[in-house]
Amino acid sequence: MEYTDTDLGPRKTSAKNLAKKLIKDSKIKEAPVSLRIVIECLQTTHDLRVIAHGFSDHVSGLLMRCKQLDEEYFVIGFNENQPWCRRRFTIAHEIGHLLFGHTCNQSDDKDHNEKEADIFAAELLIPKEFLKKDFKITPKIPDLAKKYLVSQQAMGIKITTDRLI
Repeated sequence: MEYTDTDLGPRKTSAKNLAKKLIKDSKIKEAPVSLRIVIECLQTTHDLRVIAHGFSDHVSGLLMRCKQLDEEYFVIGFNENQPWCRRRFTIAHEIGHLLFGHTCNQSDDKDHNEKEADIFAAELLIPKEFLKKDFKITPKIPDLAKKYLVSQQAMGIKITTDRLI
């Protein structure tokens, strides 16, 4: 289901702002955004583990909250059988769910939560601030996709939604 800017309103803005804050907190200054550095930054505030798993084709990833005695930790699982750029987006998407506190039992808001996590992931992996500078130098989608380690489709969507063309 597609949403317009007005459908998500403040949620779209908060998703982008949260991604910008995480980039700043991670001290990342240029593309590509290192998920390793982002995860290390998150591990200062969350007990977070990221694992590869051989999920079926229709599962890209998941976020689990685990409780063991008095310990709580989070696990992001991603499908190791998918292309690397898809795995990066999945991990970023699941980080969005973690930071927004989305849980599986919020069925009323499931579609909005998924879109919010997608917006977060896109801004985390392709920050508008970085993209504006790089787009002036190289306005070619294949070159930008390669630099940002994302698919050409994701780059095309981001360039369009950020109104760079």
